[in-house]
Amino acid sequence: MTTVTALEDQAGQVLDQSYTQFKQAQLALGKEQVFANAAQIFAVGEIATATRQYLFDEEIARQVIKLQDQVLLIMYQQGQNGEFLKLNFTGNDIRWLLGLPRTHHRQRLPK
Repeated sequence: MTTVTALEDQAGQVLDQSYTQFKQAQLALGKEQVFANAAQIFAVGEIATATRQYLFDEEIARQVIKLQDQVLLIMYQQGQNGEFLKLNFTGNDIRWLLGLPRTHHRQRLPK
């Protein structure tokens, strides 16, 4: 069993806040615009879910905290700029979306 560090917890809160703000902004739009944004809404949800799985990586967690409320929009924009959108995210994909260097395969150390 692993324990969540304070850094992971803080990054998770930032991620939740960013996603809540994104959803609220989308809900404020008209039906047609929400429909037009469906791909973005889906992608941001997938990015948020995948990022949460990699918050144990201290660099990822720190970058999420640094980017604050804009973290998901920045990650989505990075993906769009690279014409990169997929459904199976790896830790290196998340690092790239956050503007961090990719790493070799690292195993999570027991805490």
